[in-house]
Amino acid sequence: MLKDIIKKEIVETITSAKFVFTFLLCAALILLSVYTGLSNYRADQKEYSSAVGLNKRNLESQPTYQSVASFGTKINRPPQVLGAIASGVNEAVGRVASVNIAYDPNLVDSKFESNPVFSVFGALDLTYIVKIVLSLFAILFTYDAIVGEKEKGTLKLMLSNKVPRDRLILGKVIGGFISLLIPLIIPLILSLLLIMVYPGIALAGADWIRLLLMFLMFFLYLSVFFTLGLLVSSRTNKSSTSFLILLFIWVTFVTIIPKLSIMIAARLNPIPSVHEITAKKDAFLQQIQGGAQKKVMDWVKENTPKTPEDQKSFQEKLRKYLEDYQQDATSQIDANNAALERDYQLKKNSQVRLAVNMSRISPASALTFSTMSLARTGLDEHERFLASIRAYKPVWTKWANAKMMRTLNFGMSNDPAAKVVLDDMPQHSFAAEPLGASLARTIPDFGLMVFLVIVFFAGAYVSFLKYDVR
Repeated sequence: MLKDIIKKEIVETITSAKFVFTFLLCAALILLSVYTGLSNYRADQKEYSSAVGLNKRNLESQPTYQSVASFGTKINRPPQVLGAIASGVNEAVGRVASVNIAYDPNLVDSKFESNPVFSVFGALDLTYIVKIVLSLFAILFTYDAIVGEKEKGTLKLMLSNKVPRDRLILGKVIGGFISLLIPLIIPLILSLLLIMVYPGIALAGADWIRLLLMFLMFFLYLSVFFTLGLLVSSRTNKSSTSFLILLFIWVTFVTIIPKLSIMIAARLNPIPSVHEITAKKDAFLQQIQGGAQKKVMDWVKENTPKTPEDQKSFQEKLRKYLEDYQQDATSQIDANNAALERDYQLKKNSQVRLAVNMSRISPASALTFSTMSLARTGLDEHERFLASIRAYKPVWTKWANAKMMRTLNFGMSNDPAAKVVLDDMPQHSFAAEPLGASLARTIPDFGLMVFLVIVFFAGAYVSFLKYDVR
């Protein structure tokens, strides 16, 4: 009997115009989003390679180490292949940071800065389509699953044939969910094939695991809205009422809760503005630079050579003094900036954690955060990359200061030792987050989805057992 109910539910659904429209639209959107994401990734790869090569050529073309230290080196963020599925914050945050002896590095040049129109429409990735479009289809499939049968009189007719209520609701759940997954599973399989044959795309073993976990999260997310639709449908007496209630809940989950959580977190945990922190860094930099000239002049007056024979010794002492002074000044600037940044990051991270944890009561937010973590395009990966650049700055500035001071010629003829050589320049390195760390951060999101599915299904099951079919 259960098998017959499931078969009836699937046949009625897949032969309806609603299913045909849903399948065609989902297939088009999913394949388009994956193809666009892969194309963008390939373009980002080429842009990244070009930027790295251009930075190296710019450094090699500098006439002196002084200009190298002032110009600095540029660190570009490498693209993530799974950003084709979940773009995360990659398009909103910067892609390149300048590391020089003076200023604290920050990521700039986001896609939104390059082309502001992107900020208007946002990214059309697979996560967005599942979060918005497919969740609406889940509501469309279930808002009248129970109450619609009651209005048509078929529910009363089936129960009059002594069909057990528990088997009827189980059949509707299984059959309806299979019907809902068909417009998702088939395009996802085609998307996997597209990823495998797309030129220049190579996923490692861990990447495939990440991708499959993201697909699992998509299924759980749709299950939440599917079971929610059944619950509301079994608690109302009119299809129109059921649809309006579900639409209100959908808007609350997808739009209101995420935005409201950010506003509340900003009120509860206020942080200083970025401009205020930058102003403090600039003020300290000017203070150091303002006293530098006087200190150097005082040292020169105290150590001025009295005979021509002492000139060469004086130049070596001056070079050593300037190198030590520059290293000390740079260390003071880095220490001051690090202290300001550490305090700012602690306050900002506290605010971000509060906003994230508050918004996680929404399955839409849980989907967003989990897929970003698995795709390595989330806030945590961004902060890790920025932290690696700031940790690299003292290493690079120490090298640049040493090179700059050791090649000073004090107005003498061109010194061949002053030729810029980058063979020993320290290189920035960044290790992407391992799968275990990403997965650990997504456990609360998976847990929330499973919990909501169980609660909504249990509510729908109990409600249907007591449902008045008259």
